[in-house]
Amino acid sequence: MPINRLASRALIALATSGLVSALAACAPHTLPQQQGSLASASPAIGGPLNGTPEPDTGVPQPTPENAPTPYDCNSGTQIKARYPDVNTAVVDYNASRHRMHVGMSADGARYVGDSLEWWTRGTGPNAEATLFVHADDGSTGRLLETCREVN
Repeated sequence: MPINRLASRALIALATSGLVSALAACAPHTLPQQQGSLASASPAIGGPLNGTPEPDTGVPQPTPENAPTPYDCNSGTQIKARYPDVNTAVVDYNASRHRMHVGMSADGARYVGDSLEWWTRGTGPNAEATLFVHADDGSTGRLLETCREVN
């Protein structure tokens, strides 16, 4: 057999063995096990250590996403806001709860509802937030509060 043909066969054999190894790495037994299965009871894979999923109590548990975020305002007022989803803010202001929906903004997150406008810029300690009266024509109205996130 000529050397070129022998070299070609050797390269094909190497390539084929590499392909087989790559496919073997994708075999189902090498993938992480489904959450809650006995095989998922390893901290390296995830899942509870007892191998069973946590019971669903049907009661929403506080999470960072729906826990109230406190804001201290220049007037001395404290506003608490929750963000249950990306389109909603629930703002507690002057002993009233105001549910707002996301509005168009060029900077930050703007929520509008209940004749108010809640505008935040940034997240975390000292992030800015401003509360306005929402004008009848749909524009930003009079400034009510200038605030900073606490924590």
